[in-house]
Amino acid sequence: MSIVKSNKPFTPKQVGERIKERRTELNLSMPELGRRVSVNKSTIQRYEADGVDPKRTMVINGLAQALLTTPEWLTGLSDEKEYSNYTVCQMSLEKHIKAYLETVTSAVDGEPRQEMLTTFLGQIIDLYAILTKYFALSMEKVNQAAEDEGLKESIRKYAINIGSITEQVYQKEMQIPVDDIKKYLDGILHLYDEGRTKTSMPELFGMVEQAEQKLLDKQNSVAP
Repeated sequence: MSIVKSNKPFTPKQVGERIKERRTELNLSMPELGRRVSVNKSTIQRYEADGVDPKRTMVINGLAQALLTTPEWLTGLSDEKEYSNYTVCQMSLEKHIKAYLETVTSAVDGEPRQEMLTTFLGQIIDLYAILTKYFALSMEKVNQAAEDEGLKESIRKYAINIGSITEQVYQKEMQIPVDDIKKYLDGILHLYDEGRTKTSMPELFGMVEQAEQKLLDKQNSVAP
């Protein structure tokens, strides 16, 4: 998260100075920066020489993204120049979410159906968040196996590669969250089935709660 320096933004001239500072720091030419923000070299020259009004949000945001920095730093509201990992992840996901929203609102007729699809996506994201926590646990165990000198010495006798062991560790640890996501998607597929595979909405939406409980049980089982 950026550290807020002031509630008062820079003057346009100061913004231009920061644009030039960051471009030079990244060793970017004016034409290259222009290509990144879809303007020509002369426009970049004008931005740096004459400045950019900090209220021009779209221009500032585009420049910040092209310069791998934050709008707050460009406009003098923060001294934090670099994106945090959180911000990078957020920017990446926002592109996908934006594309989804544009698709669902333009292609799907009826608000109830749009809401249902949005709920499905939210549930899948929740399940993926749980998978992420399993992934963290699995990486700990994979690293432990890869660094276990005693294990390495033992498996050398049988000509087994340590990669085969870590692969098995990973697959074992990740099986539960992957199966939960498969089960959820299968539930969507069979939502309108009339036979034994029919899945009710309460059952479908209860899967996240069940997955969270399984994760909690696992974390408690490995806690010291």
